[in-house]
This record gives sequence, C-alpha cells and structure tokens, in this order.
Amino acid sequence: MTSSYRLTNLSAYPNKFEEAFSIYEASLPASERKNRDDIFKLLAGEDYAVTVLEMNDRVIGFSIVFLPHRHPIGLLEYMATDQAHRNMGMGEIMFEHALSLCAGRVLLVEVEAEFGSPAARKLQRRRQDYYLRLGCKPLVGLAYRMPQLQASPPPALNLMCHPNGNQVNVSKELLRDWIACLYSGVYGCTDSDDIIDDMFANWSQREQENGFI
Repeated sequence: MTSSYRLTNLSAYPNKFEEAFSIYEASLPASERKNRDDIFKLLAGEDYAVTVLEMNDRVIGFSIVFLPHRHPIGLLEYMATDQAHRNMGMGEIMFEHALSLCAGRVLLVEVEAEFGSPAARKLQRRRQDYYLRLGCKPLVGLAYRMPQLQASPPPALNLMCHPNGNQVNVSKELLRDWIACLYSGVYGCTDSDDIIDDMFANWSQREQENGFI
C-alpha cells in the first residue's frame, strides 16, 4: 500500500496547500493553530521544511519542521494524516522524513500532556506512547509551555526529543537556549525570559546526567 506514496516539498507545489491546510485545521484545536496566512508564509521560509505526503495524487499527510540556522535542533511543529489514512504507518513515514531533514540535528517534538477526562487522558497517553515507540524521550523535570496563540490558552504540553544519531549532553543552559529559539523563531515571542525560567523550576541536572538518553 505504501509503494504508491510520495513526499513532496509543498513550496514547489503551492496548489496543494488547501488540501494540506484542511488536514491541519481538522487535526488541531483552535488554541494550538496558527492562522491560514501564517502557515502559507512558511512555504517561503528559509528555516522551514513543509512537506506533504501524497497517494494517488491526493494529499493524505502534512508536516512542518522548523530548522533554525543558529541551533543544531529541529522542531516537528506539526504532523498529521487525514482521517481515512490513520493507523496505516503513514505517520512513521513522515516522521522518518523529518529525521532525515534534521540530519546532524536533534529533533524536538511537542506532545500533549495528560489532563482532563479519562477518555482524553487515554488518547494523550496513546500519543505519548506513539512518539516513545519512534525513539523520542521526554525531557524530565521540564515544565514546558507553549505560547498562547489564540484567545483560548493552549493545552499543557510535554517537550520530547529524538537524538537522531547525535550524542549531546543536555544542560539547563543549552536546553534554555533551544526553547528560547523555539519561542522566537516559531512563535514570534521575544520577551519570554520569565516564562522560560519558570519552566525550569523543578529541573534537576541529575535527571539528565547521562546526556541525551
């Protein structure tokens, strides 16, 4: 089934944007979404890779990877498939592609933390387990917070990482620089020192003493 798929840089095929954006809208709550114009502008961004997964000339998956010039990290800002093609291994295909885009970099992933009803927690645990199976590790002791993009506050998130073949000793200072890079480069938040400092209130270097897992 996967033999007929192809991964395409969306900037080369902007006519596919509406198909991709419909997946984005359907899979994220409004509090976590950027608006349509902001997503479209990413196609021209030098520090972004925006990819669509196509099958039979139809967009069935969409991913956004942030690749800052000054830091050896990438952020899987978004990844999803359409409803009809979930649980078919398409997410793994896009994730492996994201890792290849991040060659020489650590890949960071924002994953929804557990909160809310039992049903919601079950789904959130499933998503966390999904990224664990793909080789991602949680950054223990970090109270990560996504900036508020819309009127409603975003849900609680965990920040996970995939070493992607790299050996990196994660210090508080290094991780703080990475988060500051995400806040400014991804979310346009430059006055965020106090918010980021609060994330490390329970940080213990002992929790990361073995480096990058």
